[in-house]
Amino acid sequence: MRTVFCGLTTIDLIQLIEAVPAPGTKAVSDSALLDVGGPAANAARTAGALGAYPTLISPIGTGVFAQLAHTWLEGAGVQLVDVAAEGDPAISAVAIDAQGDRTVISTNNTARSHSFPEPDVLDGATALMVDGHLLDVQIALARTAESAGIPVILDGGSYKPGLDSLLPHVTHAVVSADFELPGVSRDQTLETLRGYGIGFVARTHGGGNIEAIVENKAYSLPITQPGTIADTLGAGDVLHGAFTAALGAGQDGLSSLAAAAQLATLSVRSAGAMGWVEKL
Repeated sequence: MRTVFCGLTTIDLIQLIEAVPAPGTKAVSDSALLDVGGPAANAARTAGALGAYPTLISPIGTGVFAQLAHTWLEGAGVQLVDVAAEGDPAISAVAIDAQGDRTVISTNNTARSHSFPEPDVLDGATALMVDGHLLDVQIALARTAESAGIPVILDGGSYKPGLDSLLPHVTHAVVSADFELPGVSRDQTLETLRGYGIGFVARTHGGGNIEAIVENKAYSLPITQPGTIADTLGAGDVLHGAFTAALGAGQDGLSSLAAAAQLATLSVRSAGAMGWVEKL
């Protein structure tokens, strides 16, 4: 089993604070952590922890922060296909308050130049996950995967301009409550996504039930409540990584999503995007 992830890698400076400071004020954090992050990178790390042999296609580069990202990702068992010739990953500032809620400011690498991976990058792959942050590369990969019968999973944390060109090649879309298609009401999101030919569509609601429509049938997947929450950082990334790993292993979509939701619940009980790995 080999899974492929394409999209954003970041370097996150994570500060644990009592409360997000008001404008014009300062706050002293309880602790700080520097870590690799980003939806595609965290999903790939999750797949690696689950034994899914992940390959990550992402613009990382050769700078000081890029070298840290290479070290941390490769240490997590992620094979890297770096499509940036120089520079550093996007930098994110993350504040996590006493309730575990996060506030994120990130550059997202929106204007960064990049190349394309070699055509054989999907050889032997059993699933491809894309996050909308590297659209030109993702559209090309999704077309190839579609023609080869490889599931294409969309991590729809939020809508990105140009996503309409990727959606016709997606087979499984799992979007967040914050995902909004232009001109579409939230309660019509899943039906509209189905209009692109996506056979499996689902929407998460934080700690609430997950909505899903599979082959014209609606489902509501209950979420186990986590109890004490350390932080919610990367919980959605963990869900998408676990979902991709399960699909890549040949499980059906609903079983894959239910198992991924359980792991995402486990993840919020631990600090950091990958603190849950020690509890497996």
